[in-house]
Formats: sequence, C-alpha cells, structure tokens
Amino acid sequence: MTKLKALLTELSRSEIPKGPSPAFKPVHIVKALLLLEQGSMGRQSMSKMLGLGEGSARTLVKKLTEHALVYVDPVGGCNLTEWGKSIVNELRQTILSSKEFTLEEFGIQLPSFAIQVRGSSAFTIPITKLRDVAVRNGAEGMLVFNVKDSKISLPMIVDDVSKDYPKLVSMIKNSFSLENGDFIFIGFAEDRNAAELGTLAAALFCILES
Repeated sequence: MTKLKALLTELSRSEIPKGPSPAFKPVHIVKALLLLEQGSMGRQSMSKMLGLGEGSARTLVKKLTEHALVYVDPVGGCNLTEWGKSIVNELRQTILSSKEFTLEEFGIQLPSFAIQVRGSSAFTIPITKLRDVAVRNGAEGMLVFNVKDSKISLPMIVDDVSKDYPKLVSMIKNSFSLENGDFIFIGFAEDRNAAELGTLAAALFCILES
C-alpha cells in the first residue's frame, strides 16, 4: 500500500484554495477512481457524482491525468489507464465493496451507505476516530460492525446484533461476501452523497493509517 498512500498524499495537495467551488479531498480522488472502475465517464457527470463544482472536478481530472491514472477521450470521456486500474486493485484489497443501505431497523431514517473493509488497521483504530473522520467528510454519523465467529457485532457494545436487529444482519449477510474479521462501515446523512463520502473517507483512513 506504500505506493497508494504516497500517491494519495501527493494528489491531495491539489486542493483549490479559493473560489466558489469546493476543493477536492483525498476521498474525492478515491471515489473518482472507483467510479471509473465501472467504465468511462464525462467530466460533468463526474462533477455531479462527486458533489464538486466543475472547476474542482476539472482540476481533479487534470491531476489524475498528470499522474497517468486517467486518460481523456474527447468522445468517450475519462477512462482509467492500466496504472489507474492497478491502483484501484490496491484499493480493492481493503475497500471490497459498497452499496446504498438502510438503517431503519436502528431507527435511523436518513440515507445510508455501507462499505465492506478487510485486512486493514481498522482492527486497531478507535471507532470514535473512524466516526470523527466520517463526520468531517459529510456524514451525520456512522456505525461500525465487525464479523467475528460468523456473528455480526458492534464492537464494545454487543457481540451479536442479530438478537435485536435480525433484518439488519440479514441485509448485511445478503449484501456482502463476508469473512471473519471484516468490518462493515455504515454512514448516514441528510444527503446520500454525503453519506457515501463520509463512509468512504473512514475506509480510506484505514488505508492511510495501515
């Protein structure tokens, strides 16, 4: 992960200091790469998906291009290079999969987003710190679940969530291919994109701290 960490550190120095458009953060870089994993995308669509102004999105694409992660086809839009694909493969060693979620059984009605995290320093990072990272990046809050001995737990709170929240546990198990030790981060916010960015930022923090 050393190359990935160095790359993200370098790219994150490109935040825009002035202007009406919000500057991009490392989490936007990662989301952009994961979006392009699914196929080519135009800059306007990327701007909307990232929740960035067009100026910030343009600068982000420029930096990704300069680092040979992305190439821009005048007709087809932005695409990952082979180097970009290799970086995404590194990301996928920790950020396995993600999807929109619901925490209604927990009494949380806000849009939610879940990310499966594996093989990272999430084991040692305090959950309060992970939540703080999520909130600083747009989420209202985040729940952290852990897979242990085929059970889903809320670390330091309850060892088996299925007793009180069977539907939630069933959704987690049906949504992800789980292994012992995996974490499921589920962030929530008023806005779906904010929930995703906050949760993704927490997963990225695990990579940068590993």
